[in-house]
Amino acid sequence: MRQGATLLAALALVIGGAPAAAVAATQIQGSSATLPDIEDEVMCTICGTTLQLSNSPQANRERVFINELISQGKDKEQIKDALVEEYGSEVLAVPSTEGFDLTAWVVPLLAASIALVALVLAALRWRRATATADGDPPLGGEVDPADEERLRSDLRRYEI
Repeated sequence: MRQGATLLAALALVIGGAPAAAVAATQIQGSSATLPDIEDEVMCTICGTTLQLSNSPQANRERVFINELISQGKDKEQIKDALVEEYGSEVLAVPSTEGFDLTAWVVPLLAASIALVALVLAALRWRRATATADGDPPLGGEVDPADEERLRSDLRRYEI
């Protein structure tokens, strides 16, 4: 019985300390940058692919530069800022949301919106053209009195 209580107390201490240890590990992990973290967000300035995919000599030079900055204790944003300072803004895989780079975000959204509006208008026009081409009377038009009488007699017959 006493061993069970001791085991339960030890388990409570371990479980109680686990969230604190996880938070501490996340904070330590979040403050330091690693090469794989940065490679997928940075482009090779020669071949235009991410460093993660590139095998060019320029990509290797960029990796060496990033490793030097990591060894100096710089975080991810500081490293990206240093890369922009060294190679220009085209080194970033994701464009900024300022200045001319904003067009990389706006143009695709604008093109998709225009395409959606054009598709809706084409569907409406096609639907109207199909309805009038079939010879069907437009909705809300006059009903032939003979058709109306036939409908009334059918409704009376089925008691609807």
